[in-house]
Amino acid sequence: DYCVWLGELSGLPVDLPTEAQYEYAARSRGKHVLYATDNGYIERGRNYRGEGESKTYAVDKYPPNPLGLYDMGGNATSWINDWYDPEYYQHSPVDDPRGPATGTEKVIRGAVVIASPDLTFTMARSHDTSVLKDYYSTNSYRCAIQQSTPLKR
Repeated sequence: DYCVWLGELSGLPVDLPTEAQYEYAARSRGKHVLYATDNGYIERGRNYRGEGESKTYAVDKYPPNPLGLYDMGGNATSWINDWYDPEYYQHSPVDDPRGPATGTEKVIRGAVVIASPDLTFTMARSHDTSVLKDYYSTNSYRCAIQQSTPLKR
């Protein structure tokens, strides 16, 4: 709802990113990197949470990835616009898949601050119902402008 509101306010087509958009951004324009850090590796305390750090932290605490995006892997999860289907990628288009047309759960990317680094891989994904009874500071979202042409300056 926030992304749609922001789009109405700005006059731009804003929504949650698709799963393909999220992964492309986490992987710094689709490069083969395992972690969405400034160098593609985890270095605890320098570009990823230190041992024992268990609370969400300021977004700019650690360096951004090469695209300038912070915390694409290990501070909070991000809701994705795609519906979840565990079999989807076995039959999806190769380029810019948009996810299933319907579903009961939404895709979640990234990982919470207390997660093992293994869960923060750029290709890691999870899922949950999109309407939750409770608020958790580790559930987050990003908004993306949904147009194929560059923004005019």
